[in-house]
Amino acid sequence: MGKQLVKQLLPVLDKMEWPKTRLATEQGRHIYVESLEKIDAVKGDPKTVSAALRLLQTADSLPFAYAGVAYVLVTMARESDGSYAQVGLDAAMEWLERAQELEPDVVEINMIEALVYIYSGRLDDARLILNYLQGQEPLNYYLHLAEVVYWRNQRDIEQALYWFKEAMEIALTVPQRLRLRVQMGDFYLECNQLDKALEVYREAIHFDRENAQLWHKMSIVYLRQENYEEAERANHTTLRLQDFAAARQIETIIKKKKSGTGVLGRLFGRQDD
Repeated sequence: MGKQLVKQLLPVLDKMEWPKTRLATEQGRHIYVESLEKIDAVKGDPKTVSAALRLLQTADSLPFAYAGVAYVLVTMARESDGSYAQVGLDAAMEWLERAQELEPDVVEINMIEALVYIYSGRLDDARLILNYLQGQEPLNYYLHLAEVVYWRNQRDIEQALYWFKEAMEIALTVPQRLRLRVQMGDFYLECNQLDKALEVYREAIHFDRENAQLWHKMSIVYLRQENYEEAERANHTTLRLQDFAAARQIETIIKKKKSGTGVLGRLFGRQDD
């Protein structure tokens, strides 16, 4: 999926008109950050990506526009299995280098280089970039996000959670903090720390009860805990809010599990054999 989307996007990018100002202006930075927020809110959604690219065209800063394109390409390069298409990462680096030629010392821009290295499996190179950027601007929110990505890929739970919490401390908006909480829950789930994942998702649901993806993630946790009643309730809420394939798959799994659990389920199951 990622490779295909990137190949469709690349010819479009070359035809788009970009800002003329060759400096990293404050307005350009503001629009760049706003575009990153759009992309992070709904990663991989083509409509959101299109909106972010149109927004970048309105900036008065060419380096921030180029860096925004690089970030879009990194995001779009993600495959459904969690890997990253190298063609997307290579293209992202090309656009990033255009930005760096104009403005070589902007942390919000240079953190993309660390992301490209991380997703390319070049973790030593990523660590060098992150260490350098930490020396420049240690309290940069986006640099903290890159640290989260780095330590998640290292499977270092302690360090990943440390950077999650550090990023939440300096996050500027409620949506940023909420998104980080959800990502922390995802990390707990990846590490099979189900109780902690569930606790985080419940906290997030308190602030965003209409979020179908959150309910879906809760249904997955309950399912893995073999709490099929709660898994079914969460799944029903998910499907009421949004009907999508992954939720239907969970619905099917829950039904199969429930048909084989409980005394009555086991008895009737044996009679059907």
